[in-house]
Amino acid sequence: MPLNRPYIIGVDGGGTGTRAVIGTQKGEVLAIVEGAGTNMKSKPPDEVRQQIVQLLEQLLQKVSATKNDISTVFLCVAGGDRQVDKDRWERWLGFLFPASTCQITITNDAVAALTSGTFTKQGVVVIAGTGSIVYAIAKKLQVSRVGGWGYLLGDEGSGYYIGQEALRAIAQHYDVFGMNGDVFTATILNQLSLTNPADIITQVYEHPQPRVLIASLARTVLRLAEQQNAKAENIIKQAVHHLVQFIQTMLIKEPQVKNLPIVLCGGLFENLYFVQCFQMKLKQASIHNRLIQPEVPPVIGAFINGLFNEGIQMTEALQRTIKKTWMSIHENSMGGFDHNGTNDKTDD
Repeated sequence: MPLNRPYIIGVDGGGTGTRAVIGTQKGEVLAIVEGAGTNMKSKPPDEVRQQIVQLLEQLLQKVSATKNDISTVFLCVAGGDRQVDKDRWERWLGFLFPASTCQITITNDAVAALTSGTFTKQGVVVIAGTGSIVYAIAKKLQVSRVGGWGYLLGDEGSGYYIGQEALRAIAQHYDVFGMNGDVFTATILNQLSLTNPADIITQVYEHPQPRVLIASLARTVLRLAEQQNAKAENIIKQAVHHLVQFIQTMLIKEPQVKNLPIVLCGGLFENLYFVQCFQMKLKQASIHNRLIQPEVPPVIGAFINGLFNEGIQMTEALQRTIKKTWMSIHENSMGGFDHNGTNDKTDD
């Protein structure tokens, strides 16, 4: 590796997983690493610090680079736009990379998701993974958000919301009919390796990551909805309603983004049935923005923002290079890595 070659690092961090890539100013993606979540609202800050330091050191080792070779770090993490968390991240990364040679940017993980779809800084992104949020950046880089309040205060329309509604439906059915369950109850209990609905309490409340456990039920609810199970269909319908309501609120709140494309990100949007329900609800709400399902994961969106920070303009040739080198890394190095890498979004 040539000495003093400027490299760019992009990081996408959530509550259940974190990914980081390193690449060149020519848009060549050279390596990727992934590790545990880095959301300070899900685990102790010191544990998060150790995790990100370890991850970045692994990344540098993959390309035989040193800290002095890095010109830009663009880190997109859950809660990265909250000043208290931002200050911590800047302090931690400041110890890793010399301020004289490396510019560091900390922002919300929704920024990475947005750019992964638009390859620009502008647009609207709807994230429906473990959590949910609608995030918009207008042409003058004005930022606005709706949702993203976390599972205790919000996350309507998310995987967690769907799983929680499923468990509530089972509890209500059990209160009335006891052990005389239905197909919906039996299917969800089977995923949890349970036979008695009463055991859900122990399973959930004693689980080390109850939020992740509950959100994992969303896939089963979607499968039941695809099979025309009435309870599952209603839960998905309500989830989609909440997401579209977020968008409606955003368009009223920030009319300047009404013609911008909408990027769909997160594990729920990888399900065709969910996407079709969402599109139908948008149509009913007279929302006709162009929809984008990203070809690259959010971590590449973070890397692209790093390029922008270097003053590099996006071109079709640069976009092709990014996509081509990402796919090469993805196919050769990551095996089963999910291309969208967004199942845990968002974790605010």
